[in-house]
Amino acid sequence: MSASARGGVPIVGVYGSARLPETDEHYQYAVAVGRALAGEGFIVATGGYTGVMEAVSKGAREVGGEVIGYTVTSWDGLPANRYVTEELDSKDLFERLRKFSEVDLLIALDGGLGTLAEVVVSWNLLQVGSDARPLLMVGEQWQALHDYVRNTLIVGEADLNVVRILPEGSSPTLVAATACELVGQSLGVGGPWESLARPTGDASSPASR
Repeated sequence: MSASARGGVPIVGVYGSARLPETDEHYQYAVAVGRALAGEGFIVATGGYTGVMEAVSKGAREVGGEVIGYTVTSWDGLPANRYVTEELDSKDLFERLRKFSEVDLLIALDGGLGTLAEVVVSWNLLQVGSDARPLLMVGEQWQALHDYVRNTLIVGEADLNVVRILPEGSSPTLVAATACELVGQSLGVGGPWESLARPTGDASSPASR
């Protein structure tokens, strides 16, 4: 079992934009992904703030899942979203990236420049390190990035094949099933990871922060 797992439960980190409002369809999709991941028994980790991060956290809490928020001290005045059950603060963005690099799987949903930076760092770690965490990217923007890297940068097939991409519109159930597959491969369990104790789904409403 990896060093990041708690009590045998793997941690899945999710990258995504802080700028999506609750009314956006991508926000609602992220809620469903968070629900599906926690429903499989994973601990969910995000950057802890608004947008996709809040949406994934909300979905996980709706089914009784645990949510870690990797916040940043230097970003004064930004509280963690109210669905975070454990806030782990970092002194700067680089420390936060190191914490994300220690989870069991990273998933990229809809995002902007910050999400892009996180994805590229995670991808580079996979390229150069055998113990790097798997990276799953969901959506057409990440397929476009993959195509750009293939066609423009100095890379080989091995560099391209270290990441997994799911197409736009992939169901949250498929995202969660792929997460189980990738975590199982990473942990060497001989198949998809399966939780022995899944959330009960009776989480109480989160208190406002």
